[in-house]
Amino acid sequence: MDDERTIYSIVDECKQPTTITLEKFVADVLQAKLPDVHAWVQAAYDRVADKKPHLGRRQKGDLVRALSWREAIVHLTASGQLDDF
Repeated sequence: MDDERTIYSIVDECKQPTTITLEKFVADVLQAKLPDVHAWVQAAYDRVADKKPHLGRRQKGDLVRALSWREAIVHLTASGQLDDF
């Protein structure tokens, strides 16, 4: 895989604008599956920030990226497309 990324603008728990970067592959899979990837990323960040307030910004972003990978793999597995890789 290459190093392409997709950047999503979100609002952090302090109501400050920030961004989360996902691998393009993951973003593309989520865009094919979800009606609004931006809203999903924001909701994932909000859940992480709520459940793990002690984590730093980078660690929260890492958890959102892990959740996005999991969501993408679940979609590819359910649709039978994981076998294509």
